[in-house]
Amino acid sequence: MLSWEFVENRMRRAVNYWIASVRSDGRPHAVPVWGAWLDDAFFFVGTGRKIRNLRANPQAVVHLESGDEVVIVEGRFEEIFRPSQELLRRVDEEFVRKYKTYRPSEHLNGRSTSSFAPEGLFAVHPQLVIAWSGMAGDATRWRIGTS
Repeated sequence: MLSWEFVENRMRRAVNYWIASVRSDGRPHAVPVWGAWLDDAFFFVGTGRKIRNLRANPQAVVHLESGDEVVIVEGRFEEIFRPSQELLRRVDEEFVRKYKTYRPSEHLNGRSTSSFAPEGLFAVHPQLVIAWSGMAGDATRWRIGTS
């Protein structure tokens, strides 16, 4: 059995994440994204197909690149329409820690001067998390927010 700390550490340290959604015709869609793990949720910015998919069907999967130290997060997508300054500050800090100069707050609400202008700040709130470290028998599952 793994501890929740394993999930926290892997999600916080990861640089690239994969997010999977479902197109309107039922076909899967998966893309890599940058993100931040804060307060037991995954925060990211984005645009395009994945956001359209998630707005139509808010069920998402976020997972890491590693097949050895695996974390798979199944959860519910949230569009954060008015993020607090405190949340933006914390997300920015995590992005700068990992990606050096990218601050999501500088690119939201039409303030972007780059070719990437995200549609907003988004989160995936875990409902089920599955993790394993390659050790036989250590696969662990957490159900979150269910009784």
